[in-house]
Amino acid sequence: MNRQQFMQAMEVVLRPMDRLERAELLADYAQKFTLGLREGKSEEDITRELGHPEEIARKVLGERYTANAYSHTSDRDPFDGPTFREMKPPVNHNRATRNFFVGIGLIFLNLTLMIPIGLSLWSVWLTIASLSLLALAPVAAAFDYLYLNHLETTEFFVVIGLFGIGILFALASKYIFIAFKNMTLHYIRWNINVMKGDVSA
Repeated sequence: MNRQQFMQAMEVVLRPMDRLERAELLADYAQKFTLGLREGKSEEDITRELGHPEEIARKVLGERYTANAYSHTSDRDPFDGPTFREMKPPVNHNRATRNFFVGIGLIFLNLTLMIPIGLSLWSVWLTIASLSLLALAPVAAAFDYLYLNHLETTEFFVVIGLFGIGILFALASKYIFIAFKNMTLHYIRWNINVMKGDVSA
């Protein structure tokens, strides 16, 4: 097997690798040919020192892929003949079953626990947000004074107090909304990652 045959075989058996990683590995082996030729070795000697492309692919790819052999003639040296194999990812027959049961589990978890909890939390925010309407008390007092010509001193102080409380509730509702929104989005992303199989996310 000469240099051209070796590099062509490597391109085939390393096809499942990432394109950039495969290019870097092929460049390394091309460099080994260049150095070997400078030392006076033949291309055939260099290929024998490097090993068979299929064996190299098995070491690089490990057990991530299964090998399907190409048809080849038996009257040639296995090392020189086209005995390299195209590697293909194994079919995962359990993925569909896993996704089905994970989906059922997430539906049960969400319907029985997380959605009720989420609705309760958002109802708390809605209550706080509605209490922030107390900040409109001065508007009501002005309407009472202009159209009903009625405004007592005690009512004036009550309006000021309600206005301050309403401002506090408005600020609280803002920060609670941000916190609940982040929690909701994080939980939605967690559901998506679990369905994808990325349980570490």
